[in-house]
Amino acid sequence: MTTSAREVVEFAQRLATKTGAARTEPIHLLGAIMLLPRNPAQRALEALNVNLESLRAPAPLGTAARYLLINAHREAQQMGHHQVDALHLLLALLYKDSSSTAERLETAGLTIYAIRQYLTAPDSAPKDARRRPLPSLAGAVRVSPVFAIPAGAMVVGGIGLWSGAAPGLTLPLSILLVVGGWVTSLCIHEFGHAFIAFLGGDRSVASAGYLSLNPLKYTHPLLSIALPVVFLLIGGIGLPGGAVYLNERAIRTDRWRSFASAAGPFGNLLFAVLIGWPFIVSQGAPTVGDPTFWSALAFLVFLQITAVVLNLIPIPPFDGFGMIAPWLSIELRILANRLGMLPLLLLFFLLWQGGPVSDLFWNGVTSLTDLLNVPRDLILIGQRQFLP
Repeated sequence: MTTSAREVVEFAQRLATKTGAARTEPIHLLGAIMLLPRNPAQRALEALNVNLESLRAPAPLGTAARYLLINAHREAQQMGHHQVDALHLLLALLYKDSSSTAERLETAGLTIYAIRQYLTAPDSAPKDARRRPLPSLAGAVRVSPVFAIPAGAMVVGGIGLWSGAAPGLTLPLSILLVVGGWVTSLCIHEFGHAFIAFLGGDRSVASAGYLSLNPLKYTHPLLSIALPVVFLLIGGIGLPGGAVYLNERAIRTDRWRSFASAAGPFGNLLFAVLIGWPFIVSQGAPTVGDPTFWSALAFLVFLQITAVVLNLIPIPPFDGFGMIAPWLSIELRILANRLGMLPLLLLFFLLWQGGPVSDLFWNGVTSLTDLLNVPRDLILIGQRQFLP
């Protein structure tokens, strides 16, 4: 035999041994050819346009193999593991209903009791098996047709301002762009909370419709309607007004709870970058399109940044407090619940009055908008354009 033929035979023998076959069969020779990329037989298959993917497709599991997987899953459950590991498969191979593998392993010196003891030892237990797998998103995440209303309003307002064809409609088009964009970002903000909570173990967010981007699912009488409109009208603070109710007990760890709170502001930041990329690329206001479009867009980016900075403040009921709350003592969390909306109202009073707190907040906002290369004068023009 040539060197290539010997390689195929030797590799086929190793495949047969690994699969527990008593003898090397023709199927093992074919498998060796498919797994040896430099083999001339595989190159010939490629030259002849043979469907290699069909040859590489794994053979279906037989009845005995299915029972073995069931036994491995049962062993994992009894040990409190959330996923089946190769060690559980090894344990199932020692079951008496898999006599061929059990006899071979026992002859080699392995017993079912020894592998169980090995699996329960702290240093040997598989870490991946103890970790809960992420849930499937199939059927859970969907886009509601209602989401097209604010997103469409933002697009219509943007196109109208960009073209400059109707200068008399600058105010209503600016309102469409800014308010439509703000509601769109609200949906993204609350979807971020729900999405991470779902991955963390809270399945209730899917049944509640929080994973649909439907703005009607994120409503709260005060936070969703009254306060956001008031703060937009008195000077322009992007207050994400949605509300999602998470089952924190269902979320697996404190780390996941913190991530779920952080996902909202991250959604605002991501949205600000997505709509503000022309400023980043152009190092300022682009020269194409009508200036009224860029001023309105700059103001919308500014609102997103205010929402990010505002939500990262670590006081209730902002997301910044939600990020640290899992790590606080139960006494502090109870106190925060008792305070209710008082910290929020106090903060807004300090922002309205001016002073160190107000300066710190607005300096943080302008620093981020400068980082995105959004001109400050363009933000002011957009604000006046939206609030004449």
